[in-house]
Amino acid sequence: MQKTGYPISERAFSILTRISRMLTEKNNSAGNAGSKICKVMKLSSIFVLAFCLQVSASASSQTVTLTGRNMSLQKVFSEVKKQTGYIVFANKELLVNTRPVSIDATNMPLQEFMNRALNGQPLSFIVEDKTIVLMRKTPSREDADSVMARAVTISGQLIDSESKEPINGASISVKNTRQGTTTTATGQFTLSNVPESAIIVISSVGFTPLEVPVSQLIAIPNDGALPLGDNTILKSGASFTFQLKALPAALNEVVVLAFGQAKRKDLTGSVSTMTGATISQQHVSTVSRALEGMVSGVQLSTSSGQPGSESAIRIRGLGSLSAGSDPLIVIDGVPSNVPLASLNPADIENLVVSKDAASNSLYGSRASNGVILVTTKKGAKGKTKINFDVRLGQNSQGVPDFDIVKDPKEYYELVWKGIYNYVRFSNEAGAPHLNDADARQYASNNLFTATGSTLQPTNALGNYMLYKIPDGTTLIDPATGKLRSDAKRLYYDDWNDYFIKKSFSQQYNVSLSGGNEKTDYFLSAGYMSDPSYVMASDFNRYNARLKVNTTITNWLKGGMNIAYTRRYSNAPNYSGGTVNTNVFLFKDFFAPTWPIFAHGEDGSVKRDALGRIMYDLGTGETYSPLGATRRTTFPGYSPAVYFDKDLNELTSDDFSSRAFLEATVLKNFRVRLDFSLDNTYSNSRVYGNNESGSAARDYQGTIQNVWSKQMYLNTVQTINYTREIGLHNIDVLAGHEYRWVRRDNMNGLKSLMFAPDNPDLTNAIRIMSLTGNGSSEALEGYLSRLAYNYNSKYFLTASIRTDGSSNFRYDKWGTFWSVGGAWRISQESFMNKTSKWLTELKVRASYGTLGNQNVGANRWTDIYGISNAGTLDNPLLAIAQQSWGNPALTWESNNIVDAGIDFRLFDRIYGTVDYFRRKTIDMIWAKPLPASTGQPSKLENVASLLNTGYEIELGMDVIRNKDWNWTVSLRASNYKNKLLEIPPGVGTKALNGNYEEGNFLRGEGKDYYNLYMYKYAGVDKATGEGMLYKQLRATDNLALYPGKKVGDIVTTKGNDATKFEVGSAAPDLVGGFNTNLQYKDFDLSVLTSWQIGGKTISLTYQNLTTQKIGGIHRDLANGWSPENPDSNVPMYMSAGQSYFNRPVGGAAGQYSDWSLFDASYLAIRNITLGYRLPQHIAAKNGIEAARIFFSVDNLHLFSAKKGLDPRQSFDGGTTLAAFGFPQTRTITFGINLTL
Repeated sequence: MQKTGYPISERAFSILTRISRMLTEKNNSAGNAGSKICKVMKLSSIFVLAFCLQVSASASSQTVTLTGRNMSLQKVFSEVKKQTGYIVFANKELLVNTRPVSIDATNMPLQEFMNRALNGQPLSFIVEDKTIVLMRKTPSREDADSVMARAVTISGQLIDSESKEPINGASISVKNTRQGTTTTATGQFTLSNVPESAIIVISSVGFTPLEVPVSQLIAIPNDGALPLGDNTILKSGASFTFQLKALPAALNEVVVLAFGQAKRKDLTGSVSTMTGATISQQHVSTVSRALEGMVSGVQLSTSSGQPGSESAIRIRGLGSLSAGSDPLIVIDGVPSNVPLASLNPADIENLVVSKDAASNSLYGSRASNGVILVTTKKGAKGKTKINFDVRLGQNSQGVPDFDIVKDPKEYYELVWKGIYNYVRFSNEAGAPHLNDADARQYASNNLFTATGSTLQPTNALGNYMLYKIPDGTTLIDPATGKLRSDAKRLYYDDWNDYFIKKSFSQQYNVSLSGGNEKTDYFLSAGYMSDPSYVMASDFNRYNARLKVNTTITNWLKGGMNIAYTRRYSNAPNYSGGTVNTNVFLFKDFFAPTWPIFAHGEDGSVKRDALGRIMYDLGTGETYSPLGATRRTTFPGYSPAVYFDKDLNELTSDDFSSRAFLEATVLKNFRVRLDFSLDNTYSNSRVYGNNESGSAARDYQGTIQNVWSKQMYLNTVQTINYTREIGLHNIDVLAGHEYRWVRRDNMNGLKSLMFAPDNPDLTNAIRIMSLTGNGSSEALEGYLSRLAYNYNSKYFLTASIRTDGSSNFRYDKWGTFWSVGGAWRISQESFMNKTSKWLTELKVRASYGTLGNQNVGANRWTDIYGISNAGTLDNPLLAIAQQSWGNPALTWESNNIVDAGIDFRLFDRIYGTVDYFRRKTIDMIWAKPLPASTGQPSKLENVASLLNTGYEIELGMDVIRNKDWNWTVSLRASNYKNKLLEIPPGVGTKALNGNYEEGNFLRGEGKDYYNLYMYKYAGVDKATGEGMLYKQLRATDNLALYPGKKVGDIVTTKGNDATKFEVGSAAPDLVGGFNTNLQYKDFDLSVLTSWQIGGKTISLTYQNLTTQKIGGIHRDLANGWSPENPDSNVPMYMSAGQSYFNRPVGGAAGQYSDWSLFDASYLAIRNITLGYRLPQHIAAKNGIEAARIFFSVDNLHLFSAKKGLDPRQSFDGGTTLAAFGFPQTRTITFGINLTL
């Protein structure tokens, strides 16, 4: 082609020349029939292109942002045009043999983007002005030479180096040629006729790219490995396994949200995520316990160590006083009331904690306390995978007991010392004030009889003398105060050894997953046996799940998710139960000299006429050299009998079903229908034997059955519109939700058991009660959301939902909304200079309102109950009001502000900082009523509460190379609350408008957890008495206290002491720390949780340090004495009115801060060491992946006092009963195998 006289650039002329040659070749191949047409096309194309190139000979600077997998070149070129205005000029025939493209580009220069897009394609391009011209790639000299070289076939599989999952749609090509392919759904590929001198290029979105010479591949020895940076290549026979290292996925992580999902980089709200692997790594019988320390803004309270029991969850503090503070649980997109204990942790893919209004407003009236969204696993396209997971473990007590005197020898000596102190030093009226020698002799002579101020022989130790003395009954040597050396132990009953034992836990899970281009499936089954370390306490769970998704047509897809769980537990009332049921209360609160079994004179265990072992009930069953034994407290009881005879069983069957249909009805429009039905059937059976305990004493045995059924129906219809207009991205959602709940129960209680070996209702004679009731609730909502972003840089979301609830009579409907925005500053051009070290920087903020309608059904109306005011033989109908209704009751509303920063530094350090402010208005309060009404309170919307705080999440990839990977992460949360408004008349003038509730002083402007207690002032060094502070008032005679100020005065009289504000039960910081270390195929992880600040009461410690004879804390052994005058513990006395008990115990339910501790703690929650079988060895044996591991859960708890566990309560332990059920430590060995 000759250069014309037009003013066209040399570059443009070159373009035209190439196109002319291309068209000429096409013309020759087409034959004469179309030659004229081809010539016309040739000339027309040249002239049109020449016209387009007249404007300028140089291209302006442009960038492209595009992420996607397996996109056609036409779609790529369309995006180039949208974002840059450049037109891609090409013959259609040029695109016939091209392959789909996978690419991840952010603000990438146009030239570089085109090179990336056409990598491995048989095309080249040139850019002139606003036009990109494609042409067939001309083989280079090097390519021609390589054809002559020896060719080989390269085949194998691409997998993720961490998860070992196959990589689908990855590009495999020969560098600088048009030869290439893509991987299948199973990661497989084959490249034939590849020259030995060539270079293989492998790339996939989200993974580190890899280039490797073929010669290096061939040189890998069989079963050998070739490490290349972050990637590794394994060779087995003629096949290669390419292990690609995933790029940091935090920004592209897909996060499940209300009625949809989004990439993390696109979020405007505050969410935290947790992987299913982290959950299943821990030995937990319920998912809730796995959250401890793992998510910022989340605090857990685990009041009981009973396997299968749920932990209470709080997200960003206290939400409500009367309508609950529990978060909404959403499982696979549907709000669920099925307990988290019903979920098998092995079935969970991930868990998202959603915390602010922008993230939760589409759930409206149910999301004021945050939302936890659980997504279960689904199948993946490819061959069927079978996964086996087996775990065998040993359970033991995870938190030690308080330091209690449990050795009978030491116990007798301490009781002796207490008697000695009383008769020697007590200033109580009537105390004998004996000299040292007489006091010693008196204590030895009256060890089993001295008690009370008058020293009456009431057998305080119950005549339980476990030793036999050759010459009498004086057990303690008066000269030394120690057990006589010639005392012979008769028997060795130990409550701890009897009730606290190591138990064997086991867990088995199997799953099958797979699919094809249209359908994927996931099928799983599991069994867990988790017996407690305490006798008669256990938990068993059976799980099954089937999840199927399918593409029905090119415009319709659907799916179903069906799950079944059976939960069985035997759970005696250990936390706060009676002495008959709570083994911790019995073994720690009472004297260790009380035996378990009935013993004869020689110390042997007695048996009844039928040869059965007899238990000691404290009513004379056991021999003593002193005579008949009898407990001074709780005679006739023994938890040993309870565990052997009684039952407290709970069996639950949970059925969960979900189904959906989704249709693409028009371009950019999707319609989705979701349906779910959850059913829970529970049966509780409680049997009280007819031999020991209150049931035997009062009713000759009892049997109670409680049946309950709960059904939850949920339907959702949504329509979604998505559109990309240039750099603008719009997502609009509108929908409707209807939820219906039905609850039914029946409760039967009978007594007079005549067949105790068969504890059913049929085998008891007398009906004590038979009741049943049912209730329904309904909720309907209309919702809409708009999400917009420009160039993945500027983001805006707005949501609104209107709910109608049957829980209210008049004001049924409430509207809740939110707005949120975010700005990815790091994507701005002015941040280019910082891009090497500031990988990501985003600021975001949101504001919105959420509601709370969780008051239960029918609280708007008066409730009456029918009862029998007569007898069974002569019934008399009685109708009594049970509660006051309030027809004006309405929604609680939460106004929530959230602001946060997300950042990533050097592609290694990453973090999030959030500030939140949540104001609850129209808060429901149980307002006290006059006694004349017959009811204690009525619910009203009359209060408000403010929660504020901040959260920090930090992480770092400390080491990241081919052999070593070490990551650390830290989470910290702070929250404070304040009562803004309380009902009129609740506060008192004496307390300056505040009110006293238990051990708290509350009022407007005060922390809800503001502790109000007597204040311990130490020991009077002259007398050994405990002292409390006294608050001076205007009515005090100040002349009696010259030079003193408020708080300086102390008193030894409990009734004269006054209360002080002694701190808050709310912690200053709560969080967790994790670290994961991986070396080749070995891995080590450590999970911890911690808390700084706050106060907690231990009622267990209070009891152990304030009773005279019973369980005694070792601190009392180190109390004040003339030889130990600097002790801060008052003198211990086991007779008379203890100095210590008088001021510290106070009135019933009122305590001093003697038993108040710093609530800070550090818990080593999980340590796991694992080894993964090398891939090439596993592949040889037909195994895809294999891993063995060893882990310890609840290894150790560091707290202010041995035996103290601040995790048991949100309110500083004030509502916990003493002697609770400590958590479990589990040592586990496990095997995970994938075929």
